[in-house]
Amino acid sequence: MKAAVKPAVLILLFLLSGDCWAHGDKHPKQRPVEKRMPDQPHHWAAPPEEKDRINPILLSDESLFRGKRLYLKNCTDCHGAKADGRGADAKNMVPKPSNLAAMAGHHSDGDMAWKIKKGKGPMPGWEGMLSDEQIWNLVNYIQNLQAKD
Repeated sequence: MKAAVKPAVLILLFLLSGDCWAHGDKHPKQRPVEKRMPDQPHHWAAPPEEKDRINPILLSDESLFRGKRLYLKNCTDCHGAKADGRGADAKNMVPKPSNLAAMAGHHSDGDMAWKIKKGKGPMPGWEGMLSDEQIWNLVNYIQNLQAKD
């Protein structure tokens, strides 16, 4: 009976070490767990000081108009006309663009503004291409997408 236990233990150890090797971790239990929206597998968050920034552009029809115009010009190819992450260029992108309509109202204005400015992966950083005022108008538009549906 003892001879049968040794191979089973060796196989178990081999499988566990394979798990560590496959994930590139020495201690898989220490991998950070990230809270994600179900359809947003590659979510990232702004630093706390940016996340807490207040939008200096008051929500108004004018701001929403400007934000929508910017969105249609700069964002639809990836995020889609409905802001659902299904733009014409999205099918070939990894990770897929965010569903902004689903995100609307679930992130702070500062978080969204920082993401627009800095970008990540296939999402370009718009800092230097859009002014702060344009970015905040875009944030107003995106944050109010869900309310318009």
